[in-house]
Amino acid sequence: MSNGRVLLVAAAAVSWLAGCASGVSPESIQAKEPVRIHSAASSASLVACLKGRMGDDANVVSYPEPGRVDIRVGRIDNSEYRYFRLISLRRAGDGTDVEIRSSDEWHPLLSVGRISGMVEDCAPNKPR
Repeated sequence: MSNGRVLLVAAAAVSWLAGCASGVSPESIQAKEPVRIHSAASSASLVACLKGRMGDDANVVSYPEPGRVDIRVGRIDNSEYRYFRLISLRRAGDGTDVEIRSSDEWHPLLSVGRISGMVEDCAPNKPR
């Protein structure tokens, strides 16, 4: 390999290893294609329900725009917060539009399918 290729490969490796060491940022998850769901529940009731089910794994981020909330799903790992999922809630006329994005890192209890099921279970007037 030429010196230029070696440097390019080395730079890519350093970048990749730095990404592994620092966890996954919400911004990198935001770039992923979402799974979209619509819920008849309000944003506030979805946040309360999902936070109650996920506990400390859920970090709620509210925005100044009414009805806009993100739930960042992750955990503390070596004093850094590592994110696995990003749940974006946006108020819609008849409920809430939900987008679930994944970091593609495995999380045994909070897969995208399981989170989708939680959103559906948090629907108003649904028998438990």
